[in-house]
Amino acid sequence: MTYSTESHAVRNMGRISAVIGLVLTALTVPAGDAEARRTGNVRTQVIDMVVIHSTGGPTCDAGTGKPIWVGAGTLAENLRQIEADHKLGIHYMIDRDGTLRASVPEDQMVHHVFHYSGRSIAIELINEGDGRDPFPDAQLASLVKLLRDIKQRRGITRDGIKRHSDLDHARLSCDRTQRRKVDPGAAFPYESILDRVFQP
Repeated sequence: MTYSTESHAVRNMGRISAVIGLVLTALTVPAGDAEARRTGNVRTQVIDMVVIHSTGGPTCDAGTGKPIWVGAGTLAENLRQIEADHKLGIHYMIDRDGTLRASVPEDQMVHHVFHYSGRSIAIELINEGDGRDPFPDAQLASLVKLLRDIKQRRGITRDGIKRHSDLDHARLSCDRTQRRKVDPGAAFPYESILDRVFQP
């Protein structure tokens, strides 16, 4: 009987230890997340614009000084990279499957587009941004839902939803014949998205 009771107690202690381990694992924040920057600057302008970006796009290779195309990457990779940056930021990111992740709160300003960051909300879409990579239906549905919500809360007009390429016309420093920002690219169904957001 004593053996049976001790075995039962040992089994219970094992279960309790396992539960405690699971709770501690759930509460543990990975080192990368603990260092992530999810705050922006204080806004001094009223929000009247949303800017749509894609994660892929042209840039200058630091090693060769030549133009390269940065791929779309994954949601986790992009959030980790942008939240580790001391200057840049984003408010929302939407994956190809429609998964939406928030980063910096809307009421805080992040640097995401020259001259317009102070008055705008930034949305990144996981996409190559090359005009050929399609935007899946699930991603676009998630974007439309988010834009309708922002429009409702912030009073954003149709003219207030912009593509990054609408606002930044600068050229690459390593190749003045190429634009620096072309996202979200020609494959993005811009007018169709606006129609869905502002349908009666």
